[in-house]
Amino acid sequence: MTKVTVARPTGFCTGVERAIRLARRGKEKHGTVYTLGALVHNPSVLEELEQEGIRAVRRVSDARGGALVIRAHGCPPGVLEQCRELGITTVDATCPYVRKVQNVARRLKDQGYVVVVVGERNHPEVKSILGHSGKAGKVYAPRMRLGDTKVGVVAQTTTSHARLSEAVANLGERRYTELRVFDTICEEVTARQEAAARLAGVCDLVIVVGGRNSANTSRLAEIVQDGGADMVHVERARELARKSLEGRTRVGVVAGSSTPAWVVREVVASAKKSL
Repeated sequence: MTKVTVARPTGFCTGVERAIRLARRGKEKHGTVYTLGALVHNPSVLEELEQEGIRAVRRVSDARGGALVIRAHGCPPGVLEQCRELGITTVDATCPYVRKVQNVARRLKDQGYVVVVVGERNHPEVKSILGHSGKAGKVYAPRMRLGDTKVGVVAQTTTSHARLSEAVANLGERRYTELRVFDTICEEVTARQEAAARLAGVCDLVIVVGGRNSANTSRLAEIVQDGGADMVHVERARELARKSLEGRTRVGVVAGSSTPAWVVREVVASAKKSL
């Protein structure tokens, strides 16, 4: 009989749950509420929020006449300044872990460090960290040259520890005046990554559940593949192909931090039905 193991933790992380809660409270208080960009990187959640009247806008100016929710990824300081200038009420749902990175980056900048962010250049969280770093901020690249200076390193909260360690080892080979490293990876993200690695070590197939544009879910998929297990990435249960489950003796399920628990339950039920 095939065994299906669900990784823990699962369901929303604290930051995502808080952001959704604040958005809904904002809707109750202000009536009309927008989010600056997708509140979370999960299509099921976004559909649910849009049905409730909470929809995403691309520009601050599109939120006139309502309140604007700053998503868990945070935003550059200039966004809040623009909101004040336009008279737009804001609901700040920045994840506390992201806020910590922003504060560290700003402190490093004020102390004269070049701030190196290990993460995805175009991810909204990285853009928010760079915004708090000012001109001192740079996204890590393996061949970057910073010269004879003080360097402070922070990480996007959803970066894997392997990626951060690789970046630090590379930077450590250069001769900087000073190199300071801050491990700002989210503890909840780390727990999911460790669970994904454990499943990859004992399962012949791991189902990764979450949005395809979710950075933390993509990390889980990478970790599973690096661990040697076969991997399928689905956003919803209906995407799970029966063929991918044929001949499996142990199947694992791990979910990104923006994946609702009910989606995970549906995927697990679909997997068991197909086995």
